Order: sequence, then C-alpha cells, then structure tokens
Amino acid sequence: MNQPDLGKKIAELRKAKGFTQEELVEKCNLSVRTLQRIESGEVAPRSYTLKLIFTALDYNIHETPEGMPNMFGNTGFMVSNWPGQLYRYVFEVFNLKTNPMKKITILTVTLSVIFLGTFILCSDSKAQKAERTIKAIEKAQDNINKWMNDGQVDSVLTLFRNDACVLPSLTGKAEIREMLQGAVDGRYKVIEYSNLSISVGDSIAVQKYYDVFQYQGNEYKQKGMTEWRLTKGKWLIVNDCAINY
Repeated sequence: MNQPDLGKKIAELRKAKGFTQEELVEKCNLSVRTLQRIESGEVAPRSYTLKLIFTALDYNIHETPEGMPNMFGNTGFMVSNWPGQLYRYVFEVFNLKTNPMKKITILTVTLSVIFLGTFILCSDSKAQKAERTIKAIEKAQDNINKWMNDGQVDSVLTLFRNDACVLPSLTGKAEIREMLQGAVDGRYKVIEYSNLSISVGDSIAVQKYYDVFQYQGNEYKQKGMTEWRLTKGKWLIVNDCAINY
C-alpha cells in the first residue's frame, strides 16, 4: 500500500476508533500537522512513525493482507522520493511552531554531538601533532649526539638557528661552531643521554635532558634545557643551557 492509500487507511482506522486527529497525535507524540500531511498523502511516514500510529489504533498490520512489506513494496517510489522526504523531515524539525520543546531537545542534542565530535577530532589532531614533534626532536637529538661523537661539527650546526644562543655567552653559529670544534678537539664523547621531558606548543618546544660525557679524558654529568623553534617547517635549536653536577 502506497500513499495516498496509506493515508486514507490511517484516517479510516482513526475514525473507526472514534479518535479526532488531536487525540491520536497525543497518543503517538506527533504534531497535528504531521498527521494531517500523512492522512492527506503529502508525506510517506517512516516505519517507526507508522508503528506508533498503528499501535495507538490497536491495528496489527502484519495480520492483514496489506502487510507492512506491501505497504512499502514499491521501492522505486521510496528511492525516488527520499530527497523530498529528507527535506520535509528537516523542515519539520526546524519548524518550532509544533512540539517546540521536543524539537529544541532534538536540535540541542544534535548540536552537542556535532560539537563534541569536532572537539574530539581537534584534540586528536593536536595530540598527534605533539607526538610527531616529540619524535622529530628525539631523532634530531640522536643525530646531534652521533655527529658530535664522529666529529661532524658542520652537521650539528644544521640543527641550530642562525641566531641561536648557547648559555652563558655564545651567540650565533660562528661562536657555537668554535665551541663545538673545541669540544671535538678535546675528545668529547657522549656516553649516556636521556630526555627527561619535551613540552610542545604550536611553534615552540622545550626539552629537558640529562647526559654523561667525556672531555679530555674526564667524565662529566650535566642537566640541561634546550629550546626548539619551528622555523620554515623544521625544528631548530634557539637556546641551550646546561650545568655540571
């Protein structure tokens, strides 16, 4: 059974039960306008809505020749009309003249779900970005340690920004290169290195570390802090300071 026969059937059943449209919609939690449009054949109701209506009318569709399958047997009708049905459903939800509290609740829940989903996606994106940054800095630090042990000063300098500062008083790549070369000449070797923490912002990261190294045959321990800045898509050192203990 298709519209408008379906609407006529519902109207007949309602009248046979002695219900007005207002009485039926109260039992089904529908709007009068929605029932009017169903009975007039303007819209094809959803299966859930039909179930509510037939339950309120004490009518078991499965025990009748019409049966639910026949009611929606014309697949072409359903497929060809789904854009219009969707439009009418959305319009009905936003039409606050009928069942305003129910529709406000639906809209509130829908918007809350959208907001929560967007928030989760953004949070995941930020977490993934921070994780990528930490891995990039850890890899860069591993390269620094390897290059220093191999005496590759110029390779180390590629990870310092031009205006980088190594406390207490070295500024710029020229002075930093002189310091690094002096360390290599003094047989500097990294024995142990540990990242204590890496805090990440949008374009800045602060790394705290502990290391053990040899210099001129002696072993030293130190703790330090390195500031990295995202520069032209690459994380580079802008400040570094450490103290021996």
